[in-house]
Amino acid sequence: MPKEKYITAIDAGSTKVLTVVAAVSETKISVVGVSKVPSKGINKAVVVNIDEAVESISQSIDKAEKMAGVSISSVFVTVSGGHIETLNSRGVVAVVPHESSEITPEHVARATEAAQAVSLPSSREIIHVIPRDFIVDGQDGIKDPVGMSGIRLEVETNIIHGLSTSVKNLEKCVKHVGVEVEGLVFTGVASAESALTDTEKELGTVLVDIGGGSTSVIIFLDGAPIYSSVLPVGGKHITSDLAIGLRASLDTAEKIKIKLSNEKLDYMSLARDFDKPQARVTAVSPDEFDVTGYGLETNLISKRLLYSIVDPRLEEIFELVAGEIKKANLTAKLPAGCVLTGGGSLTVGAEKCAKNVLKMPVRIGFPKGVSGLIDDIQSPDSSACVGAIVYASKMIKSASLLNLNSPSGKIGGVVKRLLAKLKSFLP
Repeated sequence: MPKEKYITAIDAGSTKVLTVVAAVSETKISVVGVSKVPSKGINKAVVVNIDEAVESISQSIDKAEKMAGVSISSVFVTVSGGHIETLNSRGVVAVVPHESSEITPEHVARATEAAQAVSLPSSREIIHVIPRDFIVDGQDGIKDPVGMSGIRLEVETNIIHGLSTSVKNLEKCVKHVGVEVEGLVFTGVASAESALTDTEKELGTVLVDIGGGSTSVIIFLDGAPIYSSVLPVGGKHITSDLAIGLRASLDTAEKIKIKLSNEKLDYMSLARDFDKPQARVTAVSPDEFDVTGYGLETNLISKRLLYSIVDPRLEEIFELVAGEIKKANLTAKLPAGCVLTGGGSLTVGAEKCAKNVLKMPVRIGFPKGVSGLIDDIQSPDSSACVGAIVYASKMIKSASLLNLNSPSGKIGGVVKRLLAKLKSFLP
């Protein structure tokens, strides 16, 4: 690959539009520009107002350009929303012997293409075709068959697809800014690139990216994704519950939620005490929460009250996650447990609530894999955008291994198709 190439990723969510510009070289990924602006025109990770969405994306890109000192011409965009679905498919090709029966990238591309021959409605668009396992002459468990000898190549793939109209509306918003969409990355896949370890992917883990309006779920097993879904509930619903319970505005409720979440307290014992009758008649306990200056009728609120509002919504989210794990038939089969990321993962009690509901080890996943100007992207709410940068850099490095100037014959066409799907070859 060239000495240095600039990659830009955009995570257009329900609460924010985050743009990250990075300089990618052979040895490192260095962030040179970051911009985060409030999101408008996007709800539950789906565009609901093109003009407002274009305005937010334009602001974010302009600020990132000024900070990085480069012009942005193409971007990678994260995709999410309740329309995202997944299925597993198998492709088979014969390895026609020439001088030898050696498997080439052409065979891999053909097998992966064969796996895409699934019956999907015309309204659906394939976002990823990710090889999970290769089988050569009946021998499974092969991760990279290129160079091996064989006469029959099979590939097990995980296909992630979404609603064409939702995907095209998001692409249209980016193109209205005068920027081309270089690639689409499902939010779960992107977050996994920056928040999960290779060991977790291999052993089996579920990544839960709690965004503002939706929660992306992706399950990894044997190093590759096996199941994905998006739940129509997120951090904004917790804020809404607090606003109703406290009779406050959404802005005030959000500030209270953030302040409460920043306090490191053993809230679970308080929540348990709340279930006891004697706790309810206790006058004022030491768990009072100061809300002075927030415009409420009182300056002190019991933390028990706040937890009694927040916890049920968190439990609902993780019960839905447990339902997705059961749907994938992977209950009690994920020894690496659950990794929480996304802005909602920092909500007070999220980690412990997930442990109680999912009955597995849980940790908070922070983005990693990049250097440079990372002060503003070290929080879990940046995992998807940072992951998209890492994902795109792998694409570029993989593409550099192939001869892009190959003859425009049959092999050249196959190589071009292979390059077009390189993002799908990366778990």
